[in-house]
Amino acid sequence: MSGRRGAQEAARSGRLVAATLDPAEMPSDGLPEVAFLGRSNAGKSSLLNALLGAQIAPVSSKPGKTSVICFYAMPGWYLVDLPGYGYAQISKERRSAIGERVEAFLTNRQPLLGGLVVQDCRRDPEEEEALLRRWAASRNLFLAVVANKADKLNQRERVERKAALEAAWKLPVILVSARTRENLEAVRAAIRGLGLSI
Repeated sequence: MSGRRGAQEAARSGRLVAATLDPAEMPSDGLPEVAFLGRSNAGKSSLLNALLGAQIAPVSSKPGKTSVICFYAMPGWYLVDLPGYGYAQISKERRSAIGERVEAFLTNRQPLLGGLVVQDCRRDPEEEEALLRRWAASRNLFLAVVANKADKLNQRERVERKAALEAAWKLPVILVSARTRENLEAVRAAIRGLGLSI
């Protein structure tokens, strides 16, 4: 499936079917799920919209706009947008409550195949990212690193940052740009590698 056609198919099927922190309100049909994870300022929602070719996830200049777990219906699976971690313009108590629900989701959710970790390509991974790597390894789940905002770097910087991030993550890193849509097909290819359509 071509990148353009894949984006069109995803846009048609990428409708929001649940937005909740309550497990009882999450889809119960057992379809496979892939989580979208990342810091609140990594451009996660913008990347999701670029990947699906439609304005599906809300985008805000204020970090922490996504405060619930959002399930988007894809062809035979769900793309799950998780609240961003790190700084967010919400109360400490609310942030803690969201964090507990997200942790429970990542620990216990059975249909979850793995995750796409979105991070700003100009930043190094920190403790939260190390925890995600250990989480995926402990559950034997798929994990891909998507380094967003590559349009902010020149060619030499891209090579250097990709090498540095892969050394830190000990995983392949896909450099992308939600703004220019650069290299989004590589992200789709990673998802198709799980046997899913996009």
